[in-house]
Amino acid sequence: MKHWILAGLVATTSLAGCGSESVTPKNVIFFLGDGMGITTLTASRIYSVGEDGDLTIDTLPETAFVRTYSNNAQVTDSAPSMAAYMTGVKMNNEVISMSADTKAYSGTTPYVASTGDSTCPASGNGTSVPTLLELSKASGKAVGAVTTTRVTHATPAATFSHICHRDGENDIAAQFVPGSGKFNPALGTGVDVLLGGGWRHFVPSTAGGKRTDGKDLTD
Repeated sequence: MKHWILAGLVATTSLAGCGSESVTPKNVIFFLGDGMGITTLTASRIYSVGEDGDLTIDTLPETAFVRTYSNNAQVTDSAPSMAAYMTGVKMNNEVISMSADTKAYSGTTPYVASTGDSTCPASGNGTSVPTLLELSKASGKAVGAVTTTRVTHATPAATFSHICHRDGENDIAAQFVPGSGKFNPALGTGVDVLLGGGWRHFVPSTAGGKRTDGKDLTD
């Protein structure tokens, strides 16, 4: 799977090109088209503006390619690929924002229950690595994540959570919520904006959700 990234550095002046005097960005807006590659862009271009036309992404001053293989596989999945963008660390498939030695499986058994509860070992299986969102929060920025999928899905989760298996979505939800008992302290006062789906991982099964601990994290 190839991923394309459109990263906009929002400043009071336009971003300078290579060889020009650079400006200090005021904010960083990071866009990810999950699974989006050259063929997707080409089809979109032909459909919307023709082969000789330009999409907005074509007009950006800088373009680069990345190799998206994970630490343990030629074909990555969303967890280690987005986490690599957020942390700069190559990690194993299924792993979210953890060190390269973190394993998602004990032998052939995944570290997650069918209920969506993580069974990752408390110690001895890697360590968390800082994300771009966490570093921005620590520097005094307001931070957020917006997604067209569940907020507990691997791609948005890689910005604010650390877990050895991406399917532990109940625990990912808890890492976002202060007072949950599993809140990620690297988020400081918390993520300022979180928009997307995934309500089921924030409410207990007795209320139609997926949580097995009886907690209603929306409270």
